[in-house]
Amino acid sequence: MTERPIGATYRLQLTPDSGFEAAAGIVDYLASLGATHLYLSPILTARPGSTHGYDVVDPTTVSEALGGEDGLRRLAETAHEAGLGLVVDIVPNHLGIGPDNRLWELLLAEGQGGEGARFFDVDWSPSLPGAEGKVILPVLGDQYGAVLLAGELRLVIEDGPVRLRYHDHSFPLSPETREALGRSGGVDALNGIPGRLETWTRMHALLEDQHYRLVWWRIGDAAVNYRRFFAINELAGVRVEDEAVFDHTHGTILRLVDEGVIDGLRVDHPDGLRDPARYFQRLAERSGGVWTVAEKILHSPDPDHPEALPDWPVAGTTGYDFCNDVLGLFVDPAAEERFTELDAPPDDDEDDDDGGLELDELVALHYRLLIRVAKLDVLDADLASDFRRLTRLLWALAQEHPEARDVTQGHCGLAVAGVLTSLSVYRTYVDPVSGAAHDADERVLDKAFAGARERDDGVPQALEKLLRRLLAGRASSSPAHLDFLARFQQLSSAVMAKGVEDTAFYRHRRLLALNEVGGDPGRFGIDVDTFHAANAARAGRHPGGMLTTATHDTKRGEDVRLRMAALTELPDRWEAALHRWQDWSELDADDSQLVLQTMIGIWPLAESGNQSGQLAERLQAYIVKALREAGEGTSWVDPSDEYESEVTGFIARALGDPVFGAEMGALASAANEIAMVSGLAQVLLRCTAPGVPDTYQGNELWDDSLVDPDNRRPIDFQARRRLVAELDAGGADPEGLWASRRDGRIKLWVLSRALRTRRQHPGFFGADAGYRPLEASGQCADHLVAFARTDAAGNPGIVAVTPRLPGAVMARDLRAPLGKIYGDTTLELPQGIWDDVLTGHRGHGGGELVMADALARLPVALLVRRAPG
Repeated sequence: MTERPIGATYRLQLTPDSGFEAAAGIVDYLASLGATHLYLSPILTARPGSTHGYDVVDPTTVSEALGGEDGLRRLAETAHEAGLGLVVDIVPNHLGIGPDNRLWELLLAEGQGGEGARFFDVDWSPSLPGAEGKVILPVLGDQYGAVLLAGELRLVIEDGPVRLRYHDHSFPLSPETREALGRSGGVDALNGIPGRLETWTRMHALLEDQHYRLVWWRIGDAAVNYRRFFAINELAGVRVEDEAVFDHTHGTILRLVDEGVIDGLRVDHPDGLRDPARYFQRLAERSGGVWTVAEKILHSPDPDHPEALPDWPVAGTTGYDFCNDVLGLFVDPAAEERFTELDAPPDDDEDDDDGGLELDELVALHYRLLIRVAKLDVLDADLASDFRRLTRLLWALAQEHPEARDVTQGHCGLAVAGVLTSLSVYRTYVDPVSGAAHDADERVLDKAFAGARERDDGVPQALEKLLRRLLAGRASSSPAHLDFLARFQQLSSAVMAKGVEDTAFYRHRRLLALNEVGGDPGRFGIDVDTFHAANAARAGRHPGGMLTTATHDTKRGEDVRLRMAALTELPDRWEAALHRWQDWSELDADDSQLVLQTMIGIWPLAESGNQSGQLAERLQAYIVKALREAGEGTSWVDPSDEYESEVTGFIARALGDPVFGAEMGALASAANEIAMVSGLAQVLLRCTAPGVPDTYQGNELWDDSLVDPDNRRPIDFQARRRLVAELDAGGADPEGLWASRRDGRIKLWVLSRALRTRRQHPGFFGADAGYRPLEASGQCADHLVAFARTDAAGNPGIVAVTPRLPGAVMARDLRAPLGKIYGDTTLELPQGIWDDVLTGHRGHGGGELVMADALARLPVALLVRRAPG
C-alpha cells in the first residue's frame, strides 16, 4: 500500500447522477487547486434512489448506482496517477432497511432466533402488549384495524416467494408461513374483501404469526423497539460491537484499504456506538492504522474544562470545533447586549426566580431552559421508545438494590430525564465492559446531577444516588447494569443532537450564525488569544485532524455564517432595519429574526432580476424546514399550512416589494463587504492552522448555501476549472481581484495558493510542525490574527496574517481594509526574508512588519520564508 500523506481534502457528495466517473473527471482540477485527497461521501450500496449514501443496505458491495467497484477503482487509479488519494466516509452505526437489505429481510423473516437478529439492536421484550419477540414497524397510515379492513394489506407473489405488501412497503413472511401457504394452495383466500371484516380474520391470524408487527406510524416513536439513527425509522442501529458484525459490515472497506484503493477514512456518528473506544481500536488494527478522523462533536460550555477528544487511535475530529472557533473571531462581543435586547424576550416561567439577575445571567438562564424544554420534547416524541426502555431498565435494576427498590417507574423516568436534559456534552465514555470512568466523565456527571437536583423534580434521593453510581460504572459489573450504562450513553448523544442541534438551534434566534453543529450560541465571539490556544492544543494533540468550515451537515454555508456575523459590526443599521421590517412584516419577533437574518445570509451578491424566483423558492423551503424543526406552531408530524403560509407569504411579499428589496439589498451589501474580508481570512486560517483543511464542494467561490438539501445542489466544476486556469495564466493581479471581489475569484485565488503552499512546504504543516502566535502592536493590533508555522526543529517558514472583526478597521463607510487604514499597526515577523505568495511582493524583512505595507494590496497575507536572513 503506497502511503500518500494527507495534506488537504476536498469533499464530494456523490449521487447516482454524479458518481465515480464524474469524480474522476475533476481530479485534474482538484490537483490544480492544491488538494491532496478526494474525500467521498459513502460509497457502499445504499437504498434505491438514495441521494446521500448514509442509508447503506449492503455493506459488502460498492454502489452500482455510483459506478460499482470497477468505477471506484478507475477513480482511484486516476487520482493516484495525479498524486491524489481517496478518503471515504463510512457509517458503522446503522444500516438502511427494506427489501434490499438481506440482513433486515432475515431479521423480519426469522425473528430473534435467526441470522439477522445478531446484526440489529432490537428490544425483544418491548412494552407494547402482544409484541414480545417481534420487531415493531411503524409504517401504517392509519390504525391497524382500519388498514386491515380497507384491504390495504395484501399477499402477493412477485419475483420470488409470496410476500406481504402494503402500498410501497413489502415484507417477507416467515418460513413457517410460506410452507403453510404452499400446503394450502395459494393466497387468494387470505386476501379478503375490502369493507367486510369477517373476510380478514385469516389475514389477521397470519400477521399475528409473523416475527414483526405493523403499527400506525403515529405511535411509532413511542412503540418502535429497534434502535434507530436518531428518530429515522428507515435507519436501524447495528450491533457493530459484535466482532462478526464488524467483520461483515467493514470487510469490503478494509479490503479496499488493504489493496490501496482507499487511503483514509471518516467515521460517521461514533457517539451512537455502544463502545466507541473498542470500535476505533479494532478499526485501527484491521486497517493498518490508515488515517482516520471521527465525526466527534466536541461541546465545551465549561471554559475551565473544555471537552477533549477521547484517547482513540484516530488523527482527530472532522473539524466542527475549528469551525466554531474561527467563526468566533468575526462575531463582535461588544454587540452582544444589543443583540440580546433585539431578541424575543424570554418567556416567563413561574418555576424560575429571575429576580436580581443581570442581563447576561438572564440570557444564560433562558438558554438553559430552552435546551431543557427542547430535550424534554424530544424525549416525549422522537426518542420516546428509547427513553421508556431506559426507564424500565432502571426500574428493574432498582429492585436489585434494597436502598432504592421502593420507587415507581415514574420516579425512574424523572431521574433519567433529569440527567439527560442536564448533560452539557453529547455523551460520556465510561467503559461499557469494565465500568471504568475517566475524570472527565466524573466532572460531566457531577455537573449534570447538580443541574437535575436544582430543579427538584421529586426524584427520591436513594434513586438519584443509585443512578449516579450506575452512570459511573460503580453500581455493579453485572451485564444488566453495564447494558443500562451503555444504552444511556448511546441515547444521550441522540438527545443532544435532536434536542439541541435539531430543535433548540431552530428556536434560538438571537444570532443564527452561532447556531452551528458543535457551537454554543451563548459564546458571543472569542478573542485572538483563545483562538491561538485552541490551535496550539490541536497542534499538540491532533495535528492530523480535519479542519472544516462547511460540511453536508452544517446548518448554513461558511460565507452565510459570516454575513450574519457581520451584523454584529453593524448593530445600529441592523437594529433600525429590523424594527422597520418587523413592523411591516406582521410576523412575531422570533419568526421575523429567522427570516430576515437568513435573507441577509443569502441575498445575491450581484444585482439580479430574479430575486422573487429561485431566491424565494430556496428561502421558503428552508424556512418551512426550520419552522418544523423548531416544532412551535408547526412540525413534521403535524404541519400547519396556515402558519407556514403566513411566514412564506411574507417572504413572497417582501421579495416582490421594491422598497424592501432596496433596503435589504443595501444592508446585505454592507454585511457582505465585511463578510468577504472575513471569508478570505477564514479560508487562509483554515489552510494554515494545525490540521488538515477540508474544502466542501463548491466552496472555492462565495457560498450561499443553507442546510441540506440546499447545500447539496449541483456544482459547476467546469466554470471553476476555467477560473483556475485563467488565474494560473496570469489573470490574477491583486488589485483586479480585489476590485472584482464579488465574483469570487479572489476566494479561489487565496484558497488555491494556500493549498499549493501547503503541498510545496509539507514540513511546516505535518505532524511535527509547530505553531507560534505572532504579536501585533499599534492602533489595529486587536484586529489582526497572525501566526508562524515552524518545522520540527522550531524554525519558522510560513506566516499567515488575517484581519479579525474587519468592520472596525473599515469604519462606517466600509473602506477597503488595505494599506494606510492600518496606521501604525505592526507585526513582529520572525527573522528572515519573506515573500507573499498572494500578492507576489518579495523581500519583507524580519523584525517589525508594517501592516500598511504587508496588507497594501489584499486584506490577507501568506508569507513564505525564502532565506533565513
